[in-house]
Amino acid sequence: MDKFIAKSNISNQILKSAQLSTNLPVNTLIYGEDGVGKKLLSREILPNAVSFDAKEFESLLNKSLVSIDQYSQIILYHIDQVLNVEEFLGNLKSTKIVATAFEKSNRFNNNFAVKIEIPPLKDRPEDLDELIDMYKKEACSIFADGILCDNKILTLDLSKNGKSLKNSIYKSVLTHTIKEDEIKNILEHYFQHQLKEKATYKDLIEVFEIPLLKASHKLFKSQVQMASNLDINRITLRKKLDLYNGEL
Repeated sequence: MDKFIAKSNISNQILKSAQLSTNLPVNTLIYGEDGVGKKLLSREILPNAVSFDAKEFESLLNKSLVSIDQYSQIILYHIDQVLNVEEFLGNLKSTKIVATAFEKSNRFNNNFAVKIEIPPLKDRPEDLDELIDMYKKEACSIFADGILCDNKILTLDLSKNGKSLKNSIYKSVLTHTIKEDEIKNILEHYFQHQLKEKATYKDLIEVFEIPLLKASHKLFKSQVQMASNLDINRITLRKKLDLYNGEL
């Protein structure tokens, strides 16, 4: 994704504000939670500017590894992590800056004439729907041979907005489309690594048994039905359930 999603009214207003600041000789601060689109929006303002992590750029300046004169405009990520931010921004007075931060701060607010807050995805339902559709199509093209997956299989994680959303959708699609031979290959690689770390059969058997028991419990509920459908002795089942009680 290389464009800021602006399907909701609030994000459309944000995009317009960002585009208006493109030709203004002022610095812009974009702030908000992780994964809301700060980097994408910064590119809408300065599409051709070089970008740096602000703390890394501060270190390069202090070591004289870069010259301020090299940059007429620059994008700086995580400006709130710079140690001596007043001196740092003071040295960049002749440079047009677009900076990102988690939140506004009195440490650097006065250096930015334009301040744009991007709300979390949970407050931008139209943008969220657009991203879900986009990431689902991407994941299905990779894991499901392009067959579009049902939204019902998706377990969404918005804890880090777009970052965690994409990750959760890819995981959901992979979980529901992975084939038996692929599972076996994954387990083989996992077991090889664990065996090198001196894991034993007793240590590793839970990797198979715990998900099997969890799936069985979800489907069959009672221990009688579980034992019957798994075709194992009820006493054996009870012992396994007691053994893994904290993880089921």
